[in-house]
Amino acid sequence: MATQAGSLARPHRRPSPLPAVLLRRPDLPNSLALGWAVLVAALLFWRFSAYGFDDPYITYRYADNLAHGLGFVYNSGERVLSTTTPLYTLILALLRLAGADLPLASNALGCITIAIGGWALWALARAWEAPVAGAAGLVLYSTFPLLMPTLGAETTFYVALILLGILAYERERPFAAAIVLALAALTRADGVLVAGVVALDCLLRRRRPVPWRAVGAYLLLVAAWFAFAWVYFGQPFPVTLAVKQHQGQLAVSQSFARGFVQMLGAYWSRPLYRLHFVLAGLGLGYALARRPRFLLLLAWDLCYFVAYVALGVTRYYWYYAPLAPGIVALVSLGVAATGEAIGRATGPRYSAAVAALLALPLLAAQLSTLDAQRKTTDARLEIYHTVGDWLRTSTPQEASVGTLEVGIIGYYAQRRMIDFAGLIQPETALQLTKETTYEDAAIWAVHHFRPDYLILRDGLFTRLERDPAVARSCRRVKTWSDAADPSVVVAYRCGSR
Repeated sequence: MATQAGSLARPHRRPSPLPAVLLRRPDLPNSLALGWAVLVAALLFWRFSAYGFDDPYITYRYADNLAHGLGFVYNSGERVLSTTTPLYTLILALLRLAGADLPLASNALGCITIAIGGWALWALARAWEAPVAGAAGLVLYSTFPLLMPTLGAETTFYVALILLGILAYERERPFAAAIVLALAALTRADGVLVAGVVALDCLLRRRRPVPWRAVGAYLLLVAAWFAFAWVYFGQPFPVTLAVKQHQGQLAVSQSFARGFVQMLGAYWSRPLYRLHFVLAGLGLGYALARRPRFLLLLAWDLCYFVAYVALGVTRYYWYYAPLAPGIVALVSLGVAATGEAIGRATGPRYSAAVAALLALPLLAAQLSTLDAQRKTTDARLEIYHTVGDWLRTSTPQEASVGTLEVGIIGYYAQRRMIDFAGLIQPETALQLTKETTYEDAAIWAVHHFRPDYLILRDGLFTRLERDPAVARSCRRVKTWSDAADPSVVVAYRCGSR
């Protein structure tokens, strides 16, 4: 009878359809989100490991020189800060010391930080009591089309640090937030805007006492770098800011604001993306009315946008990537708001289903763009790699090379580069005005620096090719063409070399 009574006291339970290991998880949603992040990082690297474009190779060369003991320089012996990302450069230098291939390693780091950024956005939405928006953001951020074209640069790493810093702040960890946001500022100087937004939120909305220990740690880290830069380079900021401002004066350049409007128009012209616009509008209203804590994230994006408009820099597509968290947050809030509204009308069990159905066409549009981006890697990558290899193996080690685009060529050439756009020699950028062109700057640079070799796209700088000094002292020695790039690249040897 005792056995029978015991069996009645403990009725038989059906086995759960979920593995027991999952039931023991203290936070199953977080485990699933982390699993999604790992999967995303692996899939993105699988599809985009060979992706690349010209500009990050400038940073790669700084990292390579640093790893080989030549100093924080692009050209050996020339202390000019032409990379915008000192912290990312140091990380790449460590990877290079470990034997990593820098373009491949940087792409891997980019894929990982896209996944981390999506997880951080998800965690923020949970902290702000919007789990449905967080789930949508987790999925949409990892495929958002503004992010992937920047792969190889520091951008996704920078944005992930900002999201993690805001997350630490929201979790009442001011010291951790200060450290992470300081690292973001050391990755890109405009990261100081985030710290300003967080500080204002702390003082005006939360009305908390100033966390002086956190403030001191932030200021110490940021000040230490700027002091070093001032001593080492002679100025605390990268020369690229002034260069981009001069480039913005050119007639062929487009302002940051105008480029943004044009980008929105391009997305609106694709029917699949119009749902993004509608949901973002709903999301903004939802944030203002019911989820005001999201305004912290939107305030950072607004400050970033206003700062870049005020600086008057020319548009580059990677400048728009830091706007991705705010845009994704708005779209995700729109998804949540729609699901919530339908749930109130039909019952809460339909709310999540509606949100999931709304997210599907959004994801489909982004995946389609992602596939197109994978197929449109920089057409110059292969041919410039070949040109750089030829310069490294066929020219004297002390030779100097003048060209318009120094990233890929300069990284593989390992020769002193003369940059016609002014990124490496900022005095060249002073030649860029409303009345001049890149060709005028190239002519000035050739006369002023007298490079031993010129690498030109055939027919691009015809005045330079006809210039008496060039025609007299330079002759063609090599040409390259590539099926992926219709233009012909020509090498000139100048002087007695």
